[in-house]
Amino acid sequence: MDYTNIDELINDFQLMIDDTSYDKDAQIYQLRLLALQGLRELTFDVEQVVRTQQEVVTSNLAISLPGGFVKLLRIGFKNSNNEFVPLGYKSNLSLDSTVASQVNDDLYDENNPYYHVDLGKKFGIGGGQNTLGYYRINRNDNAINLSSELAGKTLFMEYISDGTSLSSPQNHIISLSFNAVNNAGFVLIEDGDTFRIPSPTSSTSYNTFSVKVSTEVPAGLTNKTLWLKSTDGTTTVANKFKELINNGHPDYGITPFNTILTASNVSGSRIVTLTYNDRSAQSSYGVGTNYELDVYQNNVINKEIELIQQGSAARQPRVHKFCEEALRSYIYYKYIQRKRGIPANEKQAAKRAYFNEKRLARARMMNFSKETAMQVSRKAFKQSPKL
Repeated sequence: MDYTNIDELINDFQLMIDDTSYDKDAQIYQLRLLALQGLRELTFDVEQVVRTQQEVVTSNLAISLPGGFVKLLRIGFKNSNNEFVPLGYKSNLSLDSTVASQVNDDLYDENNPYYHVDLGKKFGIGGGQNTLGYYRINRNDNAINLSSELAGKTLFMEYISDGTSLSSPQNHIISLSFNAVNNAGFVLIEDGDTFRIPSPTSSTSYNTFSVKVSTEVPAGLTNKTLWLKSTDGTTTVANKFKELINNGHPDYGITPFNTILTASNVSGSRIVTLTYNDRSAQSSYGVGTNYELDVYQNNVINKEIELIQQGSAARQPRVHKFCEEALRSYIYYKYIQRKRGIPANEKQAAKRAYFNEKRLARARMMNFSKETAMQVSRKAFKQSPKL
């Protein structure tokens, strides 16, 4: 591993303290506080930790800023060619997606920005629009607000972290694509069919749902019964499954089978996104067992369950091994900096030691060789670099 946990570094630091040390009276909570402060300084000046996060955009058109967020580098999504597609920044994007639009849709109303469209021009529409989508950072609500065309998409962001917070835990996210009960006369989903999803409480099991196709309340209705009608299309089936996961059957006093799960889908889509929200156990959701499921799931699901984001648990603050000695020097220097009874020469020596170790750490983290320069200079050519 090229990183060391902060707790391990503090333990090593304490082992070096003896009765002749100026920091012999330092308490563990003081050392931890100084270690986190030093880690933040080294992160900004030396490491420049870039972290990544994926989020699925729900109907509220906002995603939360991750813990330790300092500066956004880029945000976008991946297209079918496995390329990063950046979003555009829009300073006048509304920070509250629940506010209703007040623009009149009547083309002959002079209050409509497209008034005089009958003349062959659209007045008031402004310049060109980015069809990929827009974002705006909302620091007051600790979120990133997004434009409406991004609903249902999985966004990928890169940001600079202060390095002191726990690494952001990742929710486990999968998607299911549903068939219809009746599709142009062809029956796809039948009464009694079953399908299964990975269990929210175990990495080695799954939960089975049954389908009831009936106009009347089916017998034996449970929180794992998907109640459909013979005329339901793909979008209706997807919406009913979403309601089953989120609400159960509230009209009949049946609660959701597990509150860890939440479901969402974009209006008019056959795809439902399932989010496993138990972040304390994210690392237990294994792909190997849970996704060895039936391909067609008895005709209920028209393709294999897709993994959108692998869940992961939070990680403790850590420091790169190149910066370890610099952090130890910072802890010692800051502890004795304002202590009385410590010689000024000792304080100056500690200060010089810290800045020297910081300089060395920066040099190690930012090494640039001739080979790297040649590769960069010739990256636009097919021929190999002349080394």
